[in-house]
Formats: sequence, structure tokens, C-alpha cells
Amino acid sequence: MLGTRRPGVTIALQTLEGKGLIRSTRGEVVIRDRAGLIKIAAGSYGKPEAEYARLIGQLH
Repeated sequence: MLGTRRPGVTIALQTLEGKGLIRSTRGEVVIRDRAGLIKIAAGSYGKPEAEYARLIGQLH
């Protein structure tokens, strides 16, 4: 649940796929370049997960 309209998700997926970072099909997203995704996230990667762990506990 991303809290965004479906067209915005489609555009983001197409952009990331065009950069070779992911491969997406209906109902599935495969990460092809994790390091590239982390780089394009520009420092925001991991912060939501850390906050979740701080407030609620570990994901697994």
C-alpha cells in the first residue's frame, strides 16, 4: 500500500525499468540492481525500515 494513484506507480516502475534497475510484470517486481536502487534513493533508503523497527520491532 503506497498511498498513491496507480498511474504514478506505473510511471515509477517504467522509469526504474528503463534504467535497468528492476524488471516488472503484472503483479511482480524483480530487483536487478539493488545497489543502483539504493543510489537513486539518494539517502532515503533504510530510514522507513529503521523507524518501523524502532517503533514496532524487527520486520522478521
